[in-house]
Amino acid sequence: MINAATFGAPNWVDLSTPNIDGAVDFYGELLGWNVTTMSTPMGKYHIGKVGDHQAAGMMAQGPQMLGQPPVWSVFIYVKDIEDTLNQVEEAFGHVLAAPFEIPGGALVSVIADPTGAMMSVIAGGETPDGIYFSNEPGAVCWVELLTRDIAKAAAFYAGVFGWTTATANGDGTEYTMFKLGGEDVAGMMMMPDEVPAEAPAHWAVYFTVDDCAAAAKMTDELGGRVLMPTTEIGMGRFAVLEDPQGAKFEVMEFA
Repeated sequence: MINAATFGAPNWVDLSTPNIDGAVDFYGELLGWNVTTMSTPMGKYHIGKVGDHQAAGMMAQGPQMLGQPPVWSVFIYVKDIEDTLNQVEEAFGHVLAAPFEIPGGALVSVIADPTGAMMSVIAGGETPDGIYFSNEPGAVCWVELLTRDIAKAAAFYAGVFGWTTATANGDGTEYTMFKLGGEDVAGMMMMPDEVPAEAPAHWAVYFTVDDCAAAAKMTDELGGRVLMPTTEIGMGRFAVLEDPQGAKFEVMEFA
């Protein structure tokens, strides 16, 4: 079974934002998080929790990131950070940040695939426990790559993480499922035509909600924006939203 300790699988997401207090208030209200704060050498790190389940992290942008847009990042759990970075370069990806240690002793590095989508890889430290994706409201339920070159992205993730792909046409849209050991670990789809050409390939993060339309309405009331209104798909309803600082994310109401 794929879980948070499966090498090659997503096991965390976090937000880098210029207004951490605003982000803590926004996501705490929207997703019902109990937010705890820990001090680190890099600054305060805020963890949104759903009951005892750690859902996601949030941190203020450092001085070197001022002026960059806020963004949700996906973390992939790997066995050896240096070996992974070598594989990234062999697969024509890019290492954007050398490995650095975070509290708990894990090593993290920021990378980009050949189509421009950024993510992080993490190795070592305490062994993660439990299953990361959850249909419990407030938790992360899925991550998805939006890219303009499906074939190039598929080759990269196969070479670095051993992911295979299975593509189907559902709800009028071709969708690719990334698999590890035969189990689904992430999704991939072509960047929609309505997305501006200057928008880079990126990873999208989905959070479970009880009521998609209500979440979209609350986002607007809390100062965010609805980028794509509530849309019906086979497994339920989803919407694409933006927090008040400009970070994009998705919410999913399962049927």
